[in-house]
Amino acid sequence: MMEIQNKIIGVSIVLVVTFIASIINFTDHRAENDTSIRRKLKIDNSRVFANEEEIMNQLNVKPYKVWDKKKRPFPCVPEDSPKDQGIFYIKVPKTSSSTLAGITSRMAAKESLRQGFPTDNMCKTHDPMVHSSASDLNTASRNKNKSFLWSVVREPNARAVSHFGMRFSFGNVVNHQKVFREDLLTNASFKTNTQLSFMSTKKLKDLTIKDEEIAYYVQDILDEYNFVGIYERLHESLVVMSMIAGMNINDVIFNYRPIKHARCGSLEEPSWLNDGMRTYLKSAEWARKQKADFIMYKALNMKLDMTIDALGRDKVQKKLADFEKLLYLGTGLSSKMRKQTGCGVIFPSIYGDIDGMKNFNELSEKEQDFVKGTLEES
Repeated sequence: MMEIQNKIIGVSIVLVVTFIASIINFTDHRAENDTSIRRKLKIDNSRVFANEEEIMNQLNVKPYKVWDKKKRPFPCVPEDSPKDQGIFYIKVPKTSSSTLAGITSRMAAKESLRQGFPTDNMCKTHDPMVHSSASDLNTASRNKNKSFLWSVVREPNARAVSHFGMRFSFGNVVNHQKVFREDLLTNASFKTNTQLSFMSTKKLKDLTIKDEEIAYYVQDILDEYNFVGIYERLHESLVVMSMIAGMNINDVIFNYRPIKHARCGSLEEPSWLNDGMRTYLKSAEWARKQKADFIMYKALNMKLDMTIDALGRDKVQKKLADFEKLLYLGTGLSSKMRKQTGCGVIFPSIYGDIDGMKNFNELSEKEQDFVKGTLEES
């Protein structure tokens, strides 16, 4: 009798477990379906316009040119040099621009050290922390033999979301889809073709660029800049820039920032972005307003890919792996120093490297040798 009862209990347990498992599987399956739906509603990075192909066909997209230091030194000029010389960084809002301004200063410091400048006189830069447009800095008339012009662009929808998020965090707006639409339509932070207006070397008389003018202004950026990186491919972009500028990958590692002040390369959507906001970002109204930016972003991605092919994908991938390992090691040491999570490196000075950090010896011998080895590479 006892044996029969035990069997019944055993069968009951199996049935209960099976039932629970089926519920869990159903729940997981439903969650996967919900996730798929949410993914479809996410920002559309493949914006297509009726005449996009026609405009793209008008563009002459070529790889970025490698700076040939055998023919001319990298344009590291003293601060008192003419205004048309030096390193120009165009600080486009919400493209990790403060981090990139810091990289500009670090590049200037490291290159001045290589060229034998006094430590109190770095290569000339043009106030990289200021949001000056390329036309305001008169970059169209720069001396191309003695200047380097660069910037980074971001997928237009993601840039707008980030900028609205900053305004929301400051209490300038409330989190509502009608406010979101109104802000993107009327606020100066979201002017027509925001990024192109900052980056164009030509003064735009009217920000509402006509379709027949888009290729003209985008081609200007393709031709005039020594390099334009892609925010969504930031590490890869920085590595490629170091290679075409003839610099060391250590020169383009960014300064440490606590996680609360930086998303540290995260490309995830903010939790406050809702379906209504995503729908507006797919609207014809918004697409029309940022059309030149969408096309410019696509063309610059093509140019970056062409440059990687020209440099050699295997070579770029090797340097990218080294860069990310350096960043990982430097971030670990920096987070220990600050006793908080962050990303980037607390350099001993603007001229220094990871091997000069006060806790560098906490790395293993193999890791220390790796860091020192990268510093010896060109």
